[in-house]
Amino acid sequence: MDRIWQWAWDRYRTRYSWATYVGAIPALLPVYLIPSFVVVATEQSDRYAEAAAVTVVAVLVLVYVMVLPGRGPSRLVEQWAAGEEIDRGRAMDSTYTWGRRVVTRTVGANALIVALILVLVGAIAGAETSRLIQYAILGAALGTAVQLIAVHSFTEAAMRPARVAIAGDTGIGDSLPRSRPTFAAWSNACILATAFSFAAAGAMLAAVFTSAAPVPVLTVLIGEC
Repeated sequence: MDRIWQWAWDRYRTRYSWATYVGAIPALLPVYLIPSFVVVATEQSDRYAEAAAVTVVAVLVLVYVMVLPGRGPSRLVEQWAAGEEIDRGRAMDSTYTWGRRVVTRTVGANALIVALILVLVGAIAGAETSRLIQYAILGAALGTAVQLIAVHSFTEAAMRPARVAIAGDTGIGDSLPRSRPTFAAWSNACILATAFSFAAAGAMLAAVFTSAAPVPVLTVLIGEC
């Protein structure tokens, strides 16, 4: 991934936030297509094309909300890269501001939009209201867990080429406050979220083939156990 982000920075540094947006889409889309298809299969429907269309549109919107390309702190970095008179220290600080804001937006937006994806797909597949509520709970749980796994490492990797370029041969960044939450806290969250995601995914797949299908919300409970 480091080489990909470095290539994107070298080629598109003045539009780097848009390159980040484009790069995040193929990374996230398969993750959410799978539960959408599982919902269709669980409801014994054949509306896979409609489910895929809903998921693709939702992911495009979701990633835009996460990255906010061309806006906020990321824009300051692009202006520095374009040669505008932006102080290096200010540009460096904006990369950390952008990273903190991305984490908050990403976790919240994924919980909401993934819940919406599964509800819409469930409705398309013909699910009853009680099951749509359960799909909403499942989507919110999955969306949160997926991003607790990925958001910190993804954001830091994407920002690394910009920070290296801004710092150059100076010591900018060395005196900035250490990250909060700490790396250890992120590691703990990642491990717990990974365990939940894989357990829930296994339960979802099992529901397609076994009698667990009538109660989809059980996948959330299984994941938490």
